Order: sequence, then structure tokens, then C-alpha cells
Amino acid sequence: MIKLFRKTRQKLLTESKFSKYLLYAIGEIVLVVLGILIALSINNWNQVRLMSEKETTYLENLERDLQSQLNSIDVQLTYEQYYVDNGIPIVQDYFETNSIVVDTILCKRLLVLTQRKTFVRTDPTFEDLVSTGNISLLKDIKFRNALLEYYQDLERIEKVIQSNNTLFTDQVFVVEIIKLVYLGQYGTDRLLRISTESLKNPQQEMKFINLIEQRTRLAKIHITLLRKLREKTADLIEVMQENTK
Repeated sequence: MIKLFRKTRQKLLTESKFSKYLLYAIGEIVLVVLGILIALSINNWNQVRLMSEKETTYLENLERDLQSQLNSIDVQLTYEQYYVDNGIPIVQDYFETNSIVVDTILCKRLLVLTQRKTFVRTDPTFEDLVSTGNISLLKDIKFRNALLEYYQDLERIEKVIQSNNTLFTDQVFVVEIIKLVYLGQYGTDRLLRISTESLKNPQQEMKFINLIEQRTRLAKIHITLLRKLREKTADLIEVMQENTK
């Protein structure tokens, strides 16, 4: 094609047909420009297609992460409710009888309360979006902002639960409760009697009930936070599923 253009141009010049040559040259320039524009358009279309495919992949991975997070929230809720279910009866029994009797049932409940479940956020796709700057690939600005807000809340709740577990359950509750009550799996009558006598001391008695109430209260706070987070997670998943239909 290039050789054909060159021969035609040389023929017009040798025949001194300058006006025709000028028109031909202009036409050749137009063709070149059109070719460039077409190439740019194809390149731009290809870039848009690649970006769209990349966005789709990110959305699919985000939905997978959110589904995993939803499962994690449900597991955490189950554990936190388990702590509440074991803490409340201890306090109720105390206020009904105005005394604390240490038996195998109480010991089992206390053992449950010395445990705690670590809550961890699942955000590999979101972290990749932010660290690479690919967050801009998400065209829906409203959804993008909702996603940013969601992961900020998720990080905050993770830190709250982790702090409460570490600063209270690990460092206060467990440390103090083992000073008041024998928590071995195979409690002897002697150790149970010693624990009961120990808790007849008013100061020990008050400390014991305060520890149980605070442990239960923190679990309730965690449940409230997790339920709100679960609702937000489910809403985000629903929005994503509607947009990908």
C-alpha cells in the first residue's frame, strides 16, 4: 500500500500535475490521520474493556470477601451470645439468693467466661484496591463511598473487640477470677467449699459480681456492634448482586 502511494505521488510529480498532487497529498494525510484516530479509538476501547473486566473481577472478589465476613460475624455473634447466656444466670442467681454458692455448674459457667473469641476482618480485596489505587475502577461513586465507610467501621469494631478481649477479659477478668474461685475441671468438694467461703467476704463478693456483670456487659456491647455490622454487610452484598444482574 505504501509503495502504491509512493508510485502514484512520483507519477503526478513527473507529469507536472501539481494540483492533483496537492489533492492527493491532502487525501493521503487525511487517510493517515483517520488511521491514527481509528487506532486510538481501538486502543481506548480496549483499555475501557480491560478496565471493565478488572472492575468485574474486583467486584466478584469483594462479594466473596463480604460473604466470608458475614460468616465470621455470625460465628462471633454465636460466641458472644454464649458468654451472655452463661453470665446472666450467675448474676440472677446471686440477686435471688443474696449469696454465691460455688458448685460445678457455676465453675463451668465461669470457665466459659474466661474464654474469648478473636474477631478478624476479611479485607484482602479492599486492601489491594486501596494500596494499588485501583479503587477508582469502581465507577459507582455512591457504592465506592459506602465501601470505604464499611471497612472503616469494620476496622473500628475489630479494634474494639480486640481491646476489650485483651485489656479486660485477659488482663483483668481471668487474672482476678482465678483468685476468687477454683476453676479446675475436676473440682473437689474441699476446693468448692473454700471458694464459697472466700466469696462470703463482702469485698470479694462485690468484686466477683462486678467482674461477671462487666464481662457480660462487654459481650452485649459486642453483640450490638456486630448486629449493626452484619446488617451493613448484608446490604452491601445485596447492592452488589443487584448491580451484577
